[in-house]
Amino acid sequence: MYTDKRLFSSLFLLQLFSSFLVLAGHYTADVSGYIQWSFWEDALNQISRYGTVLLTMITGFFTAHSLTGKKASGKKYFSGKFTYVYLPFLFSSILYFFVMQKGVPATLEDVKNIFFGNTAGHLYFIFMICQYYVFAFAFRRFITKNNIFLVCLLFFVLQYLFINVVAHGWMGLGIRHFLPTWIFTLYLGHLLYWYRQNIFLYMEKHRLVLFTLAGLALLGAIYFVLSPKLYTANHLVFVIASFLLLLSGAAILNRVVDYIHPPFKKGLTFHIYLLHPLFIIIGDKVVQSFYRLETVFFHRSLSVLYMFAIYIATYVVSLLCVKAMEKALGALRAGREQRRLLKQTSP
Repeated sequence: MYTDKRLFSSLFLLQLFSSFLVLAGHYTADVSGYIQWSFWEDALNQISRYGTVLLTMITGFFTAHSLTGKKASGKKYFSGKFTYVYLPFLFSSILYFFVMQKGVPATLEDVKNIFFGNTAGHLYFIFMICQYYVFAFAFRRFITKNNIFLVCLLFFVLQYLFINVVAHGWMGLGIRHFLPTWIFTLYLGHLLYWYRQNIFLYMEKHRLVLFTLAGLALLGAIYFVLSPKLYTANHLVFVIASFLLLLSGAAILNRVVDYIHPPFKKGLTFHIYLLHPLFIIIGDKVVQSFYRLETVFFHRSLSVLYMFAIYIATYVVSLLCVKAMEKALGALRAGREQRRLLKQTSP
């Protein structure tokens, strides 16, 4: 039976799965620097692009929940985004500057690259998400459940035009940095949030609809794997296919999530996203110190084990980062509360 609690847990599991797909995409890109891709690497790289799109839609879903369900005030909303999103992003951008450039920021261009997330290829996404958080709050009273279908249609056109007309079809980093490239994808998450009960209760009552959506999602994945064309994450055909996967995947997980009991941790998948390229770099250096990376990548079983080892290491360190942040913030709140009580009791 559908409940919001089950759906939120299902989406957390999909976030974890998506974070693994994102890592798999960057892992296969790393492999291409050492050996020629086989069909396996090519297929994994195509499928991995689902990861970023699913994370984008789920971000839209939980942002709608924050703005509509929780009705967060501007102060609470932006202080939360600054603490849990922007500060880790900025720290990661500085960290990747040191790792990639092997030096300290010395020019205005270096500082700009840090603030814009240009120090590592994957940080463009967080820079774009920060734009979205501001936009979503500013337009929260204008974009509502009543007009979300029309808004999504307009944003579909905007995303298409921005990519294919303004950018002339170029899907490079310079375009992916900006909100219009993702705005339709994000607001599909809002649509899902506002109509979640209608959608998932309908699929519970009509299993044929669920099986049809799951079948279409599977056919879409097969099509992308076999296609010689590279579909980037913000390509609209890929976005629609990802939405079908999100709907069917969440509906299926709703039926089994009570048996899995996922240990929800706020910010866990975000830190996995931020840190995973660092662990690919560290893993490569460690392996190269006593073995040949080419040999690891050439043997499929070794390559898969190595990829999972990188993800597990990233997961563990990300979990430790989240717990450390929780403790630090808890100590700060306790300190503020203690100072407030002292002021009230002082003569």
